[in-house]
Amino acid sequence: MEEISLREILEVIWKGKWLIALITIAALILTGIGTYIMLPGTQNIVAIIELNYPGIEMGLNPDGSKFDIRQLKSPYVIEKALKETGLNAVGIKPDEVRRNIDIIAIIPNDVAQRAETAIKQGNSYAYYPSEFKIVYKVNKAFSYNQGIALVETIIDEYQKYFYSLYSGVEVIENTIGQLNYDEYDYYDIVQVISTQIEGIQEFLQTKIEEDNSFRSAETGHTFADLNRSFEILKTVNTSKLESLVNSNTLTKDRHKLIKDYQYKVKRMELEYAKKQSEAEEAIKLMEQYKREDFVLVPDSQGNELRLENPQSYYNILAETAITASVEAANLKHEIDYYRNEASRLIAVSEAANTQLIEEANKMIDEIKTKIESLISITNKTIEDYYAYRYGTSIRQVTPAQVVTGMKVLLNLVIAVVIGLMIGVFVVFMRHYWKLTEPVPKKRENGDTEDIPQQE
Repeated sequence: MEEISLREILEVIWKGKWLIALITIAALILTGIGTYIMLPGTQNIVAIIELNYPGIEMGLNPDGSKFDIRQLKSPYVIEKALKETGLNAVGIKPDEVRRNIDIIAIIPNDVAQRAETAIKQGNSYAYYPSEFKIVYKVNKAFSYNQGIALVETIIDEYQKYFYSLYSGVEVIENTIGQLNYDEYDYYDIVQVISTQIEGIQEFLQTKIEEDNSFRSAETGHTFADLNRSFEILKTVNTSKLESLVNSNTLTKDRHKLIKDYQYKVKRMELEYAKKQSEAEEAIKLMEQYKREDFVLVPDSQGNELRLENPQSYYNILAETAITASVEAANLKHEIDYYRNEASRLIAVSEAANTQLIEEANKMIDEIKTKIESLISITNKTIEDYYAYRYGTSIRQVTPAQVVTGMKVLLNLVIAVVIGLMIGVFVVFMRHYWKLTEPVPKKRENGDTEDIPQQE
């Protein structure tokens, strides 16, 4: 048998190059078609999120309750995401989206090794993951770009949902801005302003104790700065208004207030007379009765025992007289106060009263403007503070992207290799077939005989 040289092999392959190329292209086409048919069932949209806040290492939420990553695909989050992306308008249902979402905890290799070692040694090992892979199985109802947008929006809505649940964001209600001044007199307005400022300062004090170093990048203020601003508003502006109102008994309806004071004086005068009469009657009865500081009680042998009697009738009368006298004296002070106030109101001229009201209204408008501005700045600072403290609790580590379980490029490479192998095999088989094909040979009598070809 003759040996086949490398040159001959290469010549055979070169002669069959078009057949090899045709077979390879056919393998590529068939693999591509098969991959295209099978691809939609293996493609997913994947993103990775990370949780970072005190307590997650123990598997807890910021409020101390048990953490549950399944909140990410809660109906509230999914519905908000569908509405935000507009996919609800094309008939995509929340339950369908939820079924296609898988959440996979990412366990670091070193943690897995430690857990395996601990279990082998008979010890328990607990690890609470802080990274999760969000896998969404592609729905044929919409494109890959829509699927990517949906996953991104779900993560964004989950961040907002988590933030609203556990950040404890509190804003200051603007009572002053909502106050209808026509329904309140000046004294009541002063009380509302003072009460609100004190409440805001109490809230700011808790934030100072919570974090006295935080300074808002948006407003440039610390909680201590804001507290001082409210203190100035209270001690300067509000005190001036209070002084104006109290020193002039300022009211929107002077005649009505005069009548109210006069009515109070008459009612208290009757009560004053009643208390005075009660005290005088008690004193008269005290003069009629002898004070008894003890009582005589017989013992078992018939002898009288002397016991103290602190609850004697005389003591009761004395207590009644003192109480009534004190109450009468207090009523007398109140009567004098309201009489003086009524006299002051009567003495004030209409022109002077109008001028004082204009001054008070101007001061109230200034206070209202300042307090509304301060409340707005305070709320922005608070929002910035909570965003600083809890805004990075959930972070998206990788953007959503399409990932397929089928390796398309690898499949094509394999198809090329297999196509080449089949092509070369066919070329050699074709060459071998030609070599071994019998060649007709003429005999002496004119017949032919098949003789194998020889190289």
